[in-house]
Amino acid sequence: MKKTMDAEKKMSNLTLEITDIAHGGLGVGRDGDRVIFVRGALPGETVDVEVVKERAKWARAVVREVVVPSVHRIEPVWREGMAGATGAADFSHVELTYQRELKTMVLRSAIRRVGGVELHEHLAKAGIEPVVSAVDNNDGWGTRTRVDLIKMSHGFGMHKEQSHDLVSLTQLPLVVPDLAQMIFNNNWDSTFKSGKRIRFVAPSTGENVAVCGGKVYSAPQIRANYHVSETVAGDHDFYDYRVAADGFWQVHFRAPGVLQREVVSHAGVRSGDGVLELFSGAGLFSVPLARATGKRGRFLGIEGAEQASADATKNLAGLSWAEARTMQLHNVLPEFGADVIVADPPRNGLGVGLADQIGRSQARRIVLVSCDPAAAARDVAAMVATGRRVLSMNGFDIFPHTHHLEVVTTLG
Repeated sequence: MKKTMDAEKKMSNLTLEITDIAHGGLGVGRDGDRVIFVRGALPGETVDVEVVKERAKWARAVVREVVVPSVHRIEPVWREGMAGATGAADFSHVELTYQRELKTMVLRSAIRRVGGVELHEHLAKAGIEPVVSAVDNNDGWGTRTRVDLIKMSHGFGMHKEQSHDLVSLTQLPLVVPDLAQMIFNNNWDSTFKSGKRIRFVAPSTGENVAVCGGKVYSAPQIRANYHVSETVAGDHDFYDYRVAADGFWQVHFRAPGVLQREVVSHAGVRSGDGVLELFSGAGLFSVPLARATGKRGRFLGIEGAEQASADATKNLAGLSWAEARTMQLHNVLPEFGADVIVADPPRNGLGVGLADQIGRSQARRIVLVSCDPAAAARDVAAMVATGRRVLSMNGFDIFPHTHHLEVVTTLG
């Protein structure tokens, strides 16, 4: 018994040299033959860590002290958001330009490790080296238009990583400034019960709102409309959307426009085309895609969430050739005869089965939007295996100061 306890004690604290960065923004070190994935560590650093999860060949750990720091390490602006705290800004200890270099490294690593040799060689032959790029010129703070918080007895908090414990917040530098003012300059104690999850939203048009359990407020005890308005600037037009306050919308204030322009330009929709969009949400991409195919064409958007599909139907109003349909895909591609397929799946991606069917479809162009690099690599590899060619793969840093990234891949 004593020997086992001594071994556990020895393993719980380690000093490691970090040699790489892994999926999830984890620093990679080794303790003998065991790989240690470390939250809050950067390549080139020596760190003291606490092991928090162990398996036979690997372990997870959190930085407790930086012995030799990276030249790219900076003092975090928001300590409550750090890795090991809430993790809401788990890259905030990293220079912004280097954050994007790390994300590019993670994406390229996912292509090799998850996508496999075939995908890696396919991209190399095509001269495609994906890079994660900035979507604006600011410092990465004050960019989010949506945030989910937990109501505490007074004020708001976020869960500590891997814990049910709450971290009380007095600031939120990630969100746009007027949303932070709404959260912290009002007393919401009489409006929301302790323990409730609250979403705060700063739409591009109209007043900011807080939503909980389907009830929306513009200020404490003042009810507001369940829907908010969003306007997105396309290449040649502005698009107006109705979106449920608690529904999905891209959180970076520039992301809707950046992603919409990327998707629409690479989709290459022609007048008269049949366009199929999977996981279409409230219609961010649907509206310009449907307009591009025109009255001689057909557009079908498939979305599993009823509210998002209902919003898409409203947003497509006046486009008689366009339909938004509520449907669970279950790895089955609808029979539609699409010339162009656009897909924006959740974090776990399409899955090999659906990706294979899309790859084997008659579509001349496929555009895949992925919010997880490993899922992107797996899905693209499955489509390449059907004979598809990757035409472009571009990464976007729409989640600055976190390890998250977005990837848009075009295949022909």
